[in-house]
Amino acid sequence: MPARPGGANRLAARPATRGGTMTEPSRPLTVTVNGHTFDPVAGPPAPVPDDAFGGAAGAGVRLIVQVHQPLRRAERDRLRDELGLALTDYLPELAYVESIPAASVARVAADPLVRAVTPFAPAFRLSTGIGTRTFRTDAARGRTGPRLEAVLFGDADPDTALAAVREHGGGDAVVLDERAHGGAVKIRFTMASDDLAALATIDDIRWLDEVGEAKHDATETPALPGPAAVPVELARGWAAPLWDAGLHGEGQIIGMMDSPVDLGHCFFADAANPVGPLHRKVVGFRDAAGGPPGRHGTFVAGIAAGDDPAAPGGHPDRGVAWAARLTFGNADDIESTGVLGYLGAAAADGARVHTNSWHDEPTPQYNQLAADLDAFAWHNEDHLILGSSGNTGEAMGPPGTAKNALSVSASRGGALDGFGDGTTGPSEDGRHKPELVAPGCSIRSAAVGSGCAVKLDRVVFGSAGPICATSWATPAVAGLAALARQYYVDGYHPSGTPSPPDALVPSGALLKATLLAGCVDLTSPATYPSDTTGWGRVRLENVLALPGSGRRPRVWDRRNADGIATGESTEHPVDVAGPGEPLTITLVWTEPPGAAGAPVAAVNVLELTALPPDGGPALRANVFAGGFSVPGDATDRLNNVRRVLVRAPAAGRWTVVVSGVAVNVGDPGQGYALVAAGDLS
Repeated sequence: MPARPGGANRLAARPATRGGTMTEPSRPLTVTVNGHTFDPVAGPPAPVPDDAFGGAAGAGVRLIVQVHQPLRRAERDRLRDELGLALTDYLPELAYVESIPAASVARVAADPLVRAVTPFAPAFRLSTGIGTRTFRTDAARGRTGPRLEAVLFGDADPDTALAAVREHGGGDAVVLDERAHGGAVKIRFTMASDDLAALATIDDIRWLDEVGEAKHDATETPALPGPAAVPVELARGWAAPLWDAGLHGEGQIIGMMDSPVDLGHCFFADAANPVGPLHRKVVGFRDAAGGPPGRHGTFVAGIAAGDDPAAPGGHPDRGVAWAARLTFGNADDIESTGVLGYLGAAAADGARVHTNSWHDEPTPQYNQLAADLDAFAWHNEDHLILGSSGNTGEAMGPPGTAKNALSVSASRGGALDGFGDGTTGPSEDGRHKPELVAPGCSIRSAAVGSGCAVKLDRVVFGSAGPICATSWATPAVAGLAALARQYYVDGYHPSGTPSPPDALVPSGALLKATLLAGCVDLTSPATYPSDTTGWGRVRLENVLALPGSGRRPRVWDRRNADGIATGESTEHPVDVAGPGEPLTITLVWTEPPGAAGAPVAAVNVLELTALPPDGGPALRANVFAGGFSVPGDATDRLNNVRRVLVRAPAAGRWTVVVSGVAVNVGDPGQGYALVAAGDLS
């Protein structure tokens, strides 16, 4: 159904207990950037250059422009058309970083929609985390000095900015142009001087931070009780219902960044074809660092898509998407190449699912790497990025803490069906991370340098005790994501059997919503959703229509081009046959990137409300008691995942309303994916 301006008012026409018009709550309109909180009406709290509003006529000056309230579609269009504002670089609350010709500043400030215009001070550009972090990898610890990254404004001249960085003492400087992949132009350099604050006075620099690292997320857990090996059916058999339906990953390509995969292992070898489009298993291989085959990357690749060509689909420890192919990039190259270049190259190879069994631990947590990952997903809506949550006891970080990434922790099976490994959430700004779990304890996969051997993880990694690792759970979920993508692309939805006329190219948001909609609660911990296991362990057979399942999930997938704006809403009908099975409704949208260093990464706020057919109270998303939805008025302003879970839903037509509470950045609108599952008719 189309989005309708003011459509949320439909809720107001019902009794008050059924919901209300989606309007922004009254709260202080302060801006917080890089640790500085201030009211823009009073100006910035940090010193600014005397000519902050000056410059030659027509020259752009860097300003913060704050509006009074979330802009509706027509208001946003007018500010862009009449005042030339970009309205893409968002700061909470209700503010944007803009480059405005000096001659236009007064006109912008006088607009009735604009609350304040104030300089974007140098103090807002220099991360407070530089020099404070403890690196874990040998490569990062071996740096001769801080390795910094300067992110440039979109209208900056890279050559001019590079010269300025060098004048301030920046050495070993390289320019990364990531605009083709949704990013910015960056300069990476080593700074021997302690005078970093001077760098922030370079007008073309938007943000300065330290270059991070990629730490693999596999660890020994000697205190883990239970058997030394998990039975094969728990390690891979959870994909069996999809395999039985004919979904093995055919036609799907998974991108992975890790240590180099052993191309000589039979799971990945092809004697007849070089790496490329004709290769049986690996269509791309990028390794600027020139590292040897790695046990971590080889093990991870085997879990995602490994397969023995001597018995296709017959090896007991084959990958979850054993018929899919891989495109690889060495995670150690990220310091020199940037993550967006590798994601773009993987996309060019055909990858739409990207697995990352590593993480960085920056301060602040939502750093430029997280923003880059969100930017890639925002500009490439068909892609889903997965990131391991980190190991128990570590700090969270990207990729998994990016808003659009799916953060994965590890579960263990058997009688102790529960948490295995992973960092404890939520994210630094309060978002639900991790988001789900998958088997990651005592796993068997490809052993590097062995020819064709498959071994238990503790043997491959020389561990004295059992291993639980988010590194193993993440590629398993990536394999499931590839199978879910094949399900949609091959036209399995909605009948459960392949039908070309029903083919659907899913967005990354739809893949994420599908995975989350199939999650089941674990026996431990008792809370749901939890800060250790998220929404539970993923079981796609709980949500997908497969042969003989009788399931009839409802799916809507809207791109940004057809998305909603502030004050608009869309209604979706969901017909429930009866109360015998819980009703699950999952909303996911791909967020625009937040500002690195901002205290809250969220940019847009959508609301999901379920209206039952029997006149009962409305159920707003992410309001839970005992693991199920209860009436409540609070709007979740942090998460781009919204869920309604009804234990015993009333039979009849439910009305599911998706509302744009605050679409602060649109392209031109905010797209979303919606999945409803249960006993549907």
